[in-house]
Amino acid sequence: MKNPKRSKSAPLGDVFYPRHDTVCTDAFSRFLGEYHANLDLFFFVIHLVAKADEARVTASTALLMAESDPAKRAQYEKIIIQPDAMLDQLKKHSTVQSRNLTNGIVNAFQRYFSAIINSAAIKRPEIISSSQTIRIDDVLRFKKHKELIAFIIDRKINELSYGGLSDMEKYFNDRLGVRMFPDNRQRELLRLFVEVRNINVHNGGIVNDIFASRVGIVEGFDYAKGKTFHVDMDALVTLSENAMRVAMHIDATVGAKFSLLRKAHRSWKQPQKMSIKIESKVFNHEAVHKESE
Repeated sequence: MKNPKRSKSAPLGDVFYPRHDTVCTDAFSRFLGEYHANLDLFFFVIHLVAKADEARVTASTALLMAESDPAKRAQYEKIIIQPDAMLDQLKKHSTVQSRNLTNGIVNAFQRYFSAIINSAAIKRPEIISSSQTIRIDDVLRFKKHKELIAFIIDRKINELSYGGLSDMEKYFNDRLGVRMFPDNRQRELLRLFVEVRNINVHNGGIVNDIFASRVGIVEGFDYAKGKTFHVDMDALVTLSENAMRVAMHIDATVGAKFSLLRKAHRSWKQPQKMSIKIESKVFNHEAVHKESE
């Protein structure tokens, strides 16, 4: 698919946008909805800033033609020769933008990971079996076997979420019999993405020993312990696409193995959102490359 026309001032390269007719599980559909929401908000802000710059230049050009006062003419001329002033101001907040997008997308991926295990375990509860003990009072809380199984599944998923990506991958391999990653590069990039989110949330974006021990060396990404680390926007494009492609691989593989219902993303019922009337042209993402798997 050919790249659409891009704005010269677009801050990102081509962003991977799975199509709305992508065939997937309900869990993946919810992840895809969150992924779109995070990126749509970012591009909506970019669009508004670009329109503000455009309006400034247009108004100043018109006013300059009828202005005779030297001071005001100089003011209008200054605006005209700085057409991207508002966008330049927005770029000063790129670290905050990067953190927000990183945290939003990684959080959505982790919720997907939990949800797809839950879906598989409901089909085959034996994949949750382990040597872990369950308190008698916990068992007695539930009147139905199905409710007890759901409780055990939730507890196991919470346990995995705190163990890092390595524990998640091991569980996929050992219990689900599914390879989580087609290749090592995808593993490295997703681990980096997850751990960047973790230091954002728990350590103010500063690299600590846990980050360094889990991430290791990743080609193209340099960091130092004790220093602030965040990914720039181009790197964020790479990491977010990688997370999405890993999820697509997991969804297709687990969906087939456990006979999970899969249908077009658009046909899954999404949570209702507040309806706000906005002209459709506001959401014309000139900087986005939409493609399908």
